[in-house]
Amino acid sequence: MVSKVKLNDSNSTRVPAEALQTQLSSIFEAVGCSERHAEIAAKVLVAASVRGVDTHGVANVVGYSKNAADGTYTVPQETSVISESETTALVSGGNGIGLVSAYEAMEIAIEKAKKHGLGMVSIKDGHHVGMVAYYASMALEHDMIGMSMTTAAPAVRPALGAKKMLGTNPIGFAAPAGEERDFFLDMATSTVASGKVGLARRIGVPIPAGWGVTIPEGGEITEPPNGENKDWALNPLGNTREQGSHKGYGLSVMVDILCGVLSGGGFSSQLKSGENMSWVMAIDIAKFRDIDDFKAMMDDMIRELHATPPLPGVEKVLVAGDPEADAMDDRLANGVPVENGQYAAIRKRAAEVGVEVII
Repeated sequence: MVSKVKLNDSNSTRVPAEALQTQLSSIFEAVGCSERHAEIAAKVLVAASVRGVDTHGVANVVGYSKNAADGTYTVPQETSVISESETTALVSGGNGIGLVSAYEAMEIAIEKAKKHGLGMVSIKDGHHVGMVAYYASMALEHDMIGMSMTTAAPAVRPALGAKKMLGTNPIGFAAPAGEERDFFLDMATSTVASGKVGLARRIGVPIPAGWGVTIPEGGEITEPPNGENKDWALNPLGNTREQGSHKGYGLSVMVDILCGVLSGGGFSSQLKSGENMSWVMAIDIAKFRDIDDFKAMMDDMIRELHATPPLPGVEKVLVAGDPEADAMDDRLANGVPVENGQYAAIRKRAAEVGVEVII
């Protein structure tokens, strides 16, 4: 059933990644973003779609651009430093597009890591940052380890709880390899990202039992709910006490601490829908050991994991980042699938803001 909650040739339209980048950039510029910020926002969204993280990909340009146009987001925007040390910074996203403030915060973290071995930045006054692991992956081209995470308004119940109290609070982590693919972890601390429930509803398929429950009864849901409301909640990663729901719950609270409490921007239950506080970190591997030796050991570890005998009926053992890399190979060669309704919505939005429709 999980595999059915995906895009395919019957429910999506393939578009070249370059065309999507140009189209999205033009839409963001048309609603007041600077050229640089428009390119950044488009790049983050296209990267998510290219990697197969469709829920956080190009279709979000519609909502983001409307929020910019109506003043929900402040554009043009500025990512301003509130306080900093050699290795740390607290920044304000300026109530702007979250993709931009998280990107610029990671740029700050990387520059600090180049000088001092480590850089970490907490971001307040922010909004949705899209695919959170994108910012961790920015460290890879600098031979660094990256980490990123973000809070969100409540959508998830705590372990044993019967009320939404936590966001999906995702975590991203990236580390460079040598000949093997880089390690790329992108995970929600809930059983699933909330966007996948919406995707399942749009393409007309059920969701697996365990993704969410009715509130306060705790009954399993397989029919995708129609949007966020108080009658249902996502489960924490692990789902039940016996399967380790306290672990997903604990990780979610950790994200709230680093993103919301450390920044002062607020933890999940204090946030309104659309508000997000974030945290990013870059680690310069060369300050610890020779980078080539590090990458060689990464290759050894990844190869050993891939060589693990699979369970019966399973083709092979994967490593975090494998599905996204496979999707990237396909989508860069054959175009990025955009769900048909969202494809039409992007085209409509381009026309609404007065830019050429090129996709």
